[in-house]
Amino acid sequence: MARLELSPDIEARLAPLAARHVERLAEEVAAEARRLAPAAKTWHTREDGQARPSHQAADGQTVPAPVPFHVGEGLLDRPRDPNGPVEETAGCRCTVTEDPEAVAATITASKAAILGSRAEADVSCNYPRAAEAEFADGAGTHFMSGAASQVAARHR
Repeated sequence: MARLELSPDIEARLAPLAARHVERLAEEVAAEARRLAPAAKTWHTREDGQARPSHQAADGQTVPAPVPFHVGEGLLDRPRDPNGPVEETAGCRCTVTEDPEAVAATITASKAAILGSRAEADVSCNYPRAAEAEFADGAGTHFMSGAASQVAARHR
């Protein structure tokens, strides 16, 4: 019968290898999340002094595309949103611009940390209201969780 004896410091010797593997996986998840990330959209009010105060207050508001803007007491997907309150949509002359890379640019993977016999790394998105985009109305874009699922499926 063969017997295998492991070095008492095997954990410490394998930890850097595990950390490198975890970092590669985290970067792969981050890259996939960047690919899946929604665009950002920004509300713009016409600068002629005639916009209603609630629209002036919304001017420059930037959110992930699946998330509505806070305009006055309403939530609007865009100017003149047919589902928005008439007091915020009627006669609206505002516009929206999109930046397809803004959310993706804030997705990062951390260096791996060795915690005893484990190595872990974080993948995060530091964009305002990103969590709302992930889970919006129960049907969100799932760009972060979807990325993790896709990478996990590739490494089974």
